[in-house]
Amino acid sequence: MLDVLTDLRGDLLGLDAYDEDFARRFGALRGADAWKLERLQDFHEPENPSWMRYRSGEVHESLRMLEEDRTGLVEMFSGLEREGTRVLRVRVVEWPLTPYLHWELHSLHVRAQCGEHIRVVGPEAVAHLEGRGVVPEVLTLGDEVTYRIRYDERGVLAGSVRHTDPGVTARCREEIAALYRGAEPLESYFPREVAPAGMPRA
Repeated sequence: MLDVLTDLRGDLLGLDAYDEDFARRFGALRGADAWKLERLQDFHEPENPSWMRYRSGEVHESLRMLEEDRTGLVEMFSGLEREGTRVLRVRVVEWPLTPYLHWELHSLHVRAQCGEHIRVVGPEAVAHLEGRGVVPEVLTLGDEVTYRIRYDERGVLAGSVRHTDPGVTARCREEIAALYRGAEPLESYFPREVAPAGMPRA
């Protein structure tokens, strides 16, 4: 399903509509999981102060800002788990790291320590799904919705295509879960591979 999701018709949502739809559905999620697959290696998050500091070369300050999020993240993830909801993510990592991915892996490491379930795979893990092109960024919420997340040419979040067919969501979730089962937890990957790596050249 992940390899043909881009070809399926769905509801085209602009950024504001996607943000609103996601917030409503995620806020109502109880006793079900959210699954995310991240494949692309380069994004741009102009609304994220930590990323913008990193991008300008202020790496130490950027990473310090990530640490400031810990209390809120612990509260969020512990609250979700008390309600029977987990957030699980598979992150495809290619080497050499892009500057964005180097920063994001630091951000994800904090999130993993605070309760998000994050695992890492190499591009070979999704190669069987990419005969027709790179798999999209995908997010599923419970049984009810799948978002194919869209970005503009700069890598800035632009919205999504929403799929509400339960069969589409079930198959996407199963395929992401299969990747997750074969992936390495970020908690072991990060100190071995990412922490010793210097900041990549832009």
